[in-house]
Amino acid sequence: MDKDFRYYFQHPWSRLVVAYLVIFFNFLIFAEDPVSHSQTEANVIVVGNCFSFVTNKYPEGGGWRFLKVLLWLLAVLTGLIAGKFLFHQRLFGQLLRLKMFREDHGSWMTMFFSTILFLFIFSHIYNLFLIMAGNMSAYIITDFMGIRNENFMKVAAVGTWMGDFVTAWMVTDMMLQDKPYPDWGKSARAFWKKGNIRIILFWTVLFTLTSVVVLVITTDWISWDKLNRGFLPSDEVSRAFLASFILVFDLLIVMQDWEFPHFMGDVEVNLPGLPSAHMQFKVPYFQKIFKEEYHIHITD
Repeated sequence: MDKDFRYYFQHPWSRLVVAYLVIFFNFLIFAEDPVSHSQTEANVIVVGNCFSFVTNKYPEGGGWRFLKVLLWLLAVLTGLIAGKFLFHQRLFGQLLRLKMFREDHGSWMTMFFSTILFLFIFSHIYNLFLIMAGNMSAYIITDFMGIRNENFMKVAAVGTWMGDFVTAWMVTDMMLQDKPYPDWGKSARAFWKKGNIRIILFWTVLFTLTSVVVLVITTDWISWDKLNRGFLPSDEVSRAFLASFILVFDLLIVMQDWEFPHFMGDVEVNLPGLPSAHMQFKVPYFQKIFKEEYHIHITD
């Protein structure tokens, strides 16, 4: 491999540094953001509607409760089907012909975001029923989530940890499995591939660190203000730049992938924490609907 810009940009050390810096930056912005200690009601556009639609603001009558549950269940089902067959296969695969969405690649991400979209749409359909009924304004779905910003930020921090650390840990796993950089980490890669050490370490580290992080975040056992003592002060501008850095670094993680931008290479690595490179299982329900065998593939 020629030692050009791409060689250093996609080098294992570069990928690991970027992946773990994202974790640090996310914890820093969570600790420094005053919203993390706010007692006001949390409101987040789109996400707030989806959260409130599913979890709270249920009317007293059983009929209204049934209608609400029915609508958000339909929204989830519609979002999953539309995400797979309309957005992933038709729009991204056939119309736009994006190679990164070939076959089943990227379908889970597409289905996730389309589900959020349809939950948002169906929440407004539910609002129309409430408006037509009259005297139901207290149950109108808005971006206010019905929980305090403090609690929402804790949930967001735990979710961010799961997303960022799993991403970084997956990058680490791939770096220690693959061979595009044969001179990098020879002893570490040999140890990582020995027997079931990779699988055991992956899940042990993941569950241990996640348990510690969740405990620290939910119990306020560690006070950042006492540890910081003005060493890393921040304001709105610095936190805005920090959030921008996180966005850029998230994009860099994708761009540093050895298969970017088409993700069509045959990388000989197993799924993180699993002994195989792919998983496949049948879905009988979809088999009845589409009159053919339908399989779900999970690949690296």
